[in-house]
Amino acid sequence: MSRHFEEIAMFLERVYNLEVTRGIINMPPRYGKTELVIKIFVSWCLAKKNYSKFIHLSYSDALALDNSAQTKEYIQSDAFQEIWQMDLKKDAQSKKKWFNEFGGGMYSTAAGGAITGFGAGVDGVNGFGGAILIDDPLKPDDAFSEVERNKVNNRYNNTIRSRINTDNTPIIIIMQRLHEDDLSGYLLNGGSGENWEHLCLPALDENNKPLYPHKHTFEQLENIRQADSYTFAGQYMQTPAPDEGGEWKKDWFNIIDKSELPNGIRWTAIIDGAYTKETKNDPTGLQVGGLYNGNYYILSSIDKYLEIPQLRDYIQPYYDGLGVNIDLTLVEPKASGKSLKQLLVSEKRMNVSEINTDFVRMSKIERARASSPYIEGGRVYLVRGKWNEAFLKQIGTFPNAKHDEHIDLTAYGIERHLMNAPTVDIR
Repeated sequence: MSRHFEEIAMFLERVYNLEVTRGIINMPPRYGKTELVIKIFVSWCLAKKNYSKFIHLSYSDALALDNSAQTKEYIQSDAFQEIWQMDLKKDAQSKKKWFNEFGGGMYSTAAGGAITGFGAGVDGVNGFGGAILIDDPLKPDDAFSEVERNKVNNRYNNTIRSRINTDNTPIIIIMQRLHEDDLSGYLLNGGSGENWEHLCLPALDENNKPLYPHKHTFEQLENIRQADSYTFAGQYMQTPAPDEGGEWKKDWFNIIDKSELPNGIRWTAIIDGAYTKETKNDPTGLQVGGLYNGNYYILSSIDKYLEIPQLRDYIQPYYDGLGVNIDLTLVEPKASGKSLKQLLVSEKRMNVSEINTDFVRMSKIERARASSPYIEGGRVYLVRGKWNEAFLKQIGTFPNAKHDEHIDLTAYGIERHLMNAPTVDIR
């Protein structure tokens, strides 16, 4: 036994009593979540309310079907049947969908699969009548893909939440945290407009006491953390934003005062555009940096939630406020980049060009890893300013942070000024 089993059991009893109708449980992998929340809870509910109808979803169709089959085996076991006699219908005993003689049962599929002809809960009954149970909706390997994360998050709003037969049918999500904007993060930040009750069970408490010492001692958990800090922060501690990320470290960057800048730097601006000003989407990133004597100096790196007309009007005053001459503005040719570049060129206010290098075609992590040796080698300098804190916070949480525009901007700057430039900048 472990104390977290009891916490989960009490949470699920509140679900059964309809005290919790939207619930999220975050806990480490292999700590008993599927056994408790899917197999045992469904069996227990059907013993108490034999007409209950459940939908069970997971990232893998095979995994969901295996869970369904084992739940059915529990119900058909001699131990269960000795206390609660319950026959399963002969014509509805597949892994995907099965029913008992009272109409209760379970429909199981992948979180991204079709749900047809079945709803969770029972209309017209007093109290609990079933639930939607979502177990690990996002595959760990897909956590760094914005497309895959959005697919799961959007599917909750567009499909999953509509598969309840009554307004008070509970929807419960149990998962390890994988990314700041995984389904848990998305819903807890208001993505569905619903109020979610959250049970968070990190592998270590505030006193470094293990949640499940039978599974992992403190020393074992510390070894996991040392080996992979951002995986540990998300999957084990349920806070997918470690103080130090897995790619770049904050202390790799040199910070200097503006007065320490060498003379004669030719400054380049880099813009990573976004389409909208809505904070749920990526902001536009703007960085001004330059090369001197084999080092890359970043004068400023900021992000703004601006649509194209407002961004166009913002850029020149931003440059003017830095007090230096910008020789060239480079725009990433993605999102709003092409439109912004055309607009700036048409106004003939500055020298503008698209970034057209191999980096554009790389993934964010590939760009970051290619740039790492230059940063770790002490060749990137930040000019001290108010922007440093937000910049370094994002650096420290990549690739788990929701936004990463400063990563891209810095990687593009390193590629241009350090990878594609001589070691010594002779002027």
